[in-house]
Amino acid sequence: MINIVIAYDDQNADLGQYFIDCQNDITALLAEQDHLANSCSLVTSRLCNVAYIDLAIPQINPSPFVFIAYTHGIDDGLRCDGVSFVSMDNCHHFSNSFFYSTACLIGKKLAPELIRHGCKAFIGFKEESVAFKKASYKQTSIKCDNFALQMFLTSNASIGQSFDAMKNYYTNKIDHFLELGEDLLFIGDLIANREALVCLGNKTL
Repeated sequence: MINIVIAYDDQNADLGQYFIDCQNDITALLAEQDHLANSCSLVTSRLCNVAYIDLAIPQINPSPFVFIAYTHGIDDGLRCDGVSFVSMDNCHHFSNSFFYSTACLIGKKLAPELIRHGCKAFIGFKEESVAFKKASYKQTSIKCDNFALQMFLTSNASIGQSFDAMKNYYTNKIDHFLELGEDLLFIGDLIANREALVCLGNKTL
């Protein structure tokens, strides 16, 4: 079993509830299948800061772990309340991690730096991504966001296989919504999200 850390910005004015719902989707899975993780630590907005990361992550990084982030992002960092709490300055703490995040842009600069400092693998977005808060689309958005993570945790699929399946899931949903004649702006955003996905590091894990 593996240790899991989930950081999420539950106090964010715009997407706080969405981040909570994404986190709940994973914690519900872990509660139902308690053999999947040795521990699951929740890092709320109050703890999404450099001081906490610099203290907490070195305590678990001697062994492999999964770090999940549902927050905003910029190309070189995860942000909470407008301040970076994971950046180029402290990304060395994430050696031995599988780093999974729905934050915008971090696949551009932060992710390669994570890998350079010993992070085993990364899945996330290299461009802006869209979270869908509208009730009729929200569950689809959450499922897309968490697909590779859930597949990796619950099957024998590798990180690379889980990532490929995630992109295929996006494609299937896009095709389905096109057939239904759904909102083209929504479909366009799904396509953009799929194209913004990136997987780095050891895809055979």
